[in-house]
This record gives sequence, C-alpha cells and structure tokens, in this order.
Amino acid sequence: MTKRSFWRLAATLLICGICAFFFIPTSKIRLGLDLQGGVHFELEVQSHEAVEADLRDTADRLQDRLKEKGLGSASVRVDGLSLRIEGVSAEQKPILEKALGFFGNYNATYDAQGARIVPSASYQQLLKEDAGKRALMIIEKRVNQFGVAEPEITQSGADGSRIVVELPGVSEAERERIKNLLSTPGRLEQRLKSKLDSSGYKGFPTREAALAFFNGQVPPNTELLPEMESERDLRRAGKDVAVKQKAEEKVKGWHLVETKVYVDGGDITDAHRAVNQTTDASEINFTLNRKGADDFATLTGIASEEGRLISIVLDRKVVSNLSCKEKIPGGSVRVSGSFSKEDADDFALKLKSGAMRASMKFLEEKSMGPSLGADSIKSGVFAALLGFGVIIVFMVFYYRWSGLNAVAALTVNLIVMLGLMGSFNAVITLPGIAGFALTLGMAVDANILIFERIREELKAGKSVPSAIQAGFDKVFWTIVDSHVTQLFAAMLLFIFGTGPVKGFAVTLTVGVVASLFTSIYISRFIYDWILERHPGTKTLSV
Repeated sequence: MTKRSFWRLAATLLICGICAFFFIPTSKIRLGLDLQGGVHFELEVQSHEAVEADLRDTADRLQDRLKEKGLGSASVRVDGLSLRIEGVSAEQKPILEKALGFFGNYNATYDAQGARIVPSASYQQLLKEDAGKRALMIIEKRVNQFGVAEPEITQSGADGSRIVVELPGVSEAERERIKNLLSTPGRLEQRLKSKLDSSGYKGFPTREAALAFFNGQVPPNTELLPEMESERDLRRAGKDVAVKQKAEEKVKGWHLVETKVYVDGGDITDAHRAVNQTTDASEINFTLNRKGADDFATLTGIASEEGRLISIVLDRKVVSNLSCKEKIPGGSVRVSGSFSKEDADDFALKLKSGAMRASMKFLEEKSMGPSLGADSIKSGVFAALLGFGVIIVFMVFYYRWSGLNAVAALTVNLIVMLGLMGSFNAVITLPGIAGFALTLGMAVDANILIFERIREELKAGKSVPSAIQAGFDKVFWTIVDSHVTQLFAAMLLFIFGTGPVKGFAVTLTVGVVASLFTSIYISRFIYDWILERHPGTKTLSV
C-alpha cells in the first residue's frame, strides 16, 4: 500500500470512528414524538388581545399624563379598539392636544366632548408580531422549567401566529397541566380595589348583582373582574376534585377594581412556592426589581392610608385580595390565597417565565403512547433494512464485483449519516427513517452513473485505469448538480415545514452530504486501492 493510500484509508477510518462516537450506543440517538410517544399541540396566538392589552396600558399612562397637565377631572376609558377621553372643556383642548403628542403611535380625533385615539395600523401589526415572538420565547421558558426533555417548539403559519409544540415522553397525567401552562398568558397585575366596592373579600355573588349595585354601569376608571373557585375552595365545600374538572372553572365572586396597574409581571425577578408556617397552606413569594419595589411601596402606602384592599390579578382574574396596615418597602411580596401545591408551583412558574401579551388558542392536540412509537420504530427499521438488502442484491447481481464497491460506499454512507445526525443533536422521526431509506436509494444512483460511464469508456477501448479516471471525471459535475438540487429541496422543506416534515428534511440534508462524500471519495479510493494491488489488470468486473 502506497503512502497516499495509507493516509486515505486512515482518514476514512478516522471519519467513521468519529461518526460512530456520536451514535454508539444507540441510546444517544434522540427520538421524535412519533417514535418516543408524547403530546403534540398546535396553538394560535390571539394577537388581537395584545392590541387590547396595549390599550389598557396606554389608558393608565394617559390618565397619569393628564393629571400631570392639570386635567385631573378628565377620564380615559377603553372603547372597542380605541381610547375615549372625556371631561375636557373647550379651553383645555390645547393642553389635551399637547398631552396626546406623547403618544405618537395613536391617531387622535377631537370632538365637543373630548377626543378619541386609535392605534395606527402599523403599530397594531407591530404589537401582533411582538406578541407572537414573545409567546414563543415564554413557552420555551415554561416548558424548559417544567422539565420536559428535548422539546420541539417552532413557529409556523404565514404571519408566524401559530406555534407547534411537541413534547416527547410526556405522560397523560401531565398533559392537562402543561396545556394550562401553555394556554394562559401569565400576566400578573397588582391593583387597588375600588373605594366604591363594599363587598369585601368575597365580592359580589354574580356580575348582574354587581351591576345592579352600581345602577347598571361601573364607575369610570374601574372594571369588574371575577375570582374563580380554586381546588382548595372545592375541597372545603366537600366536593370531589378531579384533574379533568380543572377546565370547568366556576366564579367565586366579582370584584370592582381600579383599571390603574401599579405593579405588573415585568417587574418580577424571581418567584417560588412557599408554605405558610401558621396555616400550612401554599402561597407564592416573589421578588421585585427596584422600579417594582418603589411602585409596590406606593401601592401599599395608599392601601394602608385609605383602608383599601389590594387585588392580585392574574390573566384578568382576581386570585387574592390582600389587606395592608402599613407601607411596605423593599421588593419581597407574599401572596396568600386558596392555592393547591400544584397551582402555586404553576403560578410561580408563570411569573418567572414572564407574561405573554396574548392568550393562546389550541388548534390541534394529539397524543401518542410509547408502545405505538415502538411499533413504528420496528416497522421503519425493517423497511430501511429491507431496502438496503434489495440494493445490495441488485448492485452485486448487475455490477458484480464493482457492486461491492457501491455496497462498501453505502455502508460508510450510513455510518456518516448517523454520525452527522448525532453531532447535530437532530431528532429522528418516522419520516426521518423514511428519509434514510430514500437517501440510501438515491445515494446508489451516483455509483450507477459512475459505473455506467466506466463501462462506456472500457467499450471505447480505454485501459482500466483510464476508464476509471474518465468515469469519475466526466460524471463529477452531474453528481454535484443532482445533489445540490436535492439539498435546495431539503432546505425548503426545513424552512417551511413543521414537525415530521422538518425531521424528513434534516435526514435528507444529512444524506445528501454523506452521499456526495462517499460516492466521489470512498468509491474512488476503493478503485485506486484495487489498482495498486493489481497494477497490470486488463479487465474490470463492472
């Protein structure tokens, strides 16, 4: 063996060894949802809620701005997809116009009663896009903190408003809990309960009763929010609680709270569940940043001076009403309420991961057991091995000893493919296994092109070394062109596909790269090695 052949053989064995390291033992290979079992969700961001949330936030900021400008008597309320400003006299219109100048993303129209401002179309689109990106980021955080191994979370849809979540290995018992974590925004707000609400901690029994108390219309700058019955409330009432009943929430009471938000979830730096040493009940402790701590001190100061309750609102539902006897400095807050251990853990997880600007709607929900995945693996592997065996028989029968060259190249191809999949930490799906079988079939096509060209050169009277040289040289660009075409197709499938389609695209991409390497480099090396051992050969079995 010449020095050149020795180094080529060493390089081939080194590449195969490195690739084998990434997939041996086979437990290193990551299995997709369809092979391992788990759950698949497709969600849609309710992006219009992001616009509504921005309207509420802007109403608070605008109300504060008007007070600074001496328009304390003016009121700001949300009216559909606009904000209505009332209580401004004709003499105060210039001041109002100047105040509205700070809200450049809103278009203003004026009338005798005041003004109406509407978010511009471009600003609404920006809010919707941001809601989708934020939802994707927060879902990833929540799933990772929940402890699901190797989740697949991707955006889809023309406008990116859909999110596909695949969670391998998740049991049926965890499914509802994860579904709840994914669907709720986790938007925490701390507000003051209205002075006009005399219902106390329990609130009004129904929304109709609350409206009747306020003569059919809630006062300006306030709104009615529900407080839901918790698992602990149901247990106190002696009712049986099942996991499936969690979706059937019942209203415990209605509270009139001010629209102004003093502290929101964006000010939270940490959150965790704790146990009250006196009552042995679960509660949530969270820490605020400096701005949040200052705002919380202001909130507790007002509540203590005026003898009012602080309403803790999560996703526009009151979770707790707290009394406060004195101003509380610092950034540590403890929320007590009717929390079960699981509810408190999920509550804290939502606060730590941040709040979405919009809720999620479930479009599709599927689950697959591990037994079905095992059957899929057996069927897929059997099909791939059967296809590989048919290829071996055909190549040896039709191209004789040169067919063994192709079989050796295909074996190296398979090793390189598995190694690349393992090194990229890619997930193997059932369509991915189909991609393996397809790639092996297409990989042998390059060898067929080479062998047929060598046959033609031999028939033309060329020697064996010249025929091999011409065979590889003349089909080189044909092979490259065909593989690059496949590569572009695989890239498009990866970019625009989701879930199993992406698994197929990854396998096809890896297969194209491996096939290009083995058909040109490995097959040529085998021929060169044979010619070195038999330098005067006059015939070639092809």
